[in-house]
Amino acid sequence: MKSKPFFWNKKNNFFSFILLPFALVYLLVIRINKALASSINFKNIKIICVGNIYLGGTGKTPLVKKIYDEIKKDKKCCVLKKYNKNQMDEINFLNYYTDLLIPKSRLEGLKIAINKGYEFVILDDGMQDHSFKKNISILCIKSKDGFGNEYILPAGPLRERLDSIKNYNLALINGNVREDLEGLIKKYNPNIKIFYSKYTVSNQLKNSNKNYFAFSGIGDNESFFETLIENGIKVYQTKEFEDHHNFSDDDILNLINLSEKKNLCLITTEKNYFNINKKYQNKVECAKIDLEIKELNKFINEIN
Repeated sequence: MKSKPFFWNKKNNFFSFILLPFALVYLLVIRINKALASSINFKNIKIICVGNIYLGGTGKTPLVKKIYDEIKKDKKCCVLKKYNKNQMDEINFLNYYTDLLIPKSRLEGLKIAINKGYEFVILDDGMQDHSFKKNISILCIKSKDGFGNEYILPAGPLRERLDSIKNYNLALINGNVREDLEGLIKKYNPNIKIFYSKYTVSNQLKNSNKNYFAFSGIGDNESFFETLIENGIKVYQTKEFEDHHNFSDDDILNLINLSEKKNLCLITTEKNYFNINKKYQNKVECAKIDLEIKELNKFINEIN
């Protein structure tokens, strides 16, 4: 995903107004696809869908891993992510940490999961796929972004209208408490359960005295840099890339040269680290970020 247009977070702006006709066309396509879909109800497996309505950078993948880590303690569980060659960073990350299925279609993946005897399957994205029914749907939201200007693409950042919140059972807000955001969510779904989370650095970096050059290519690069700094990591320079950026050898060599000139150590996200040529991984440190969910046991009990 490229950098978000500046007007996506500005209500009643000229640019969004101009793009509203295109947003209406986009909305019409969504409704037609939903009307044509035949929604299958799978009874032999519990389907947990981690999704969003704000395009990109809401923290779906870290949440999928967190849920998997908890459920696999006493249930046979897998993760399902539809194959997308432009999202190999997320696929490599999930494949390293979870029992991952990567089908060409989610329906195909669900059938494979059932045949393998899984009790739970966790979907990384898929709320806009209406070909099957979900048992639990979780809405991921960034506190600082909320729902932007609340317009549909391309006039705003939303993949669906706000009234689609009624289709979710739980909402996980990453960041600071926002009562106004909670109120907006409850307006469309009074019964939804709202939880909060934050990111912390979980490896030995907390005790490092090194000076760092941080780079990333994720949906919200700024949040990654902020997390490092908030956890006491000394970040002196940063470099942002587009979401799901495929790091070439030239990219990494340029970063290595820049960091060495300034006597800084390179550091990046786990997702991006797994997408770097292995021969250069010893030149880059990997920041292991943990997703901490407030009232974690209560959150997991809502899923079980």
